[in-house]
Amino acid sequence: MKIYIKANSKAEINRGLAEGKDYVGTNHSFFGGGGQYNLRSCEVGTVVAVFSQYSGGQPVAKFWGTWDGTKLK
Repeated sequence: MKIYIKANSKAEINRGLAEGKDYVGTNHSFFGGGGQYNLRSCEVGTVVAVFSQYSGGQPVAKFWGTWDGTKLK
């Protein structure tokens, strides 16, 4: 699964997670699984695309990463 999270950087998300903040990402898939997901509840290996702007109604990712929620436990 791939979700898009609006933020300025991966570092911003990591700092926020360390402070207890929750991030909600959107899966834009047309093939099922679309919708919003809390990052903390995503499976390890979920692709996270970080974006700050849209083009033609779609998010434009500027950073990519793979979720490894095991680091938070």
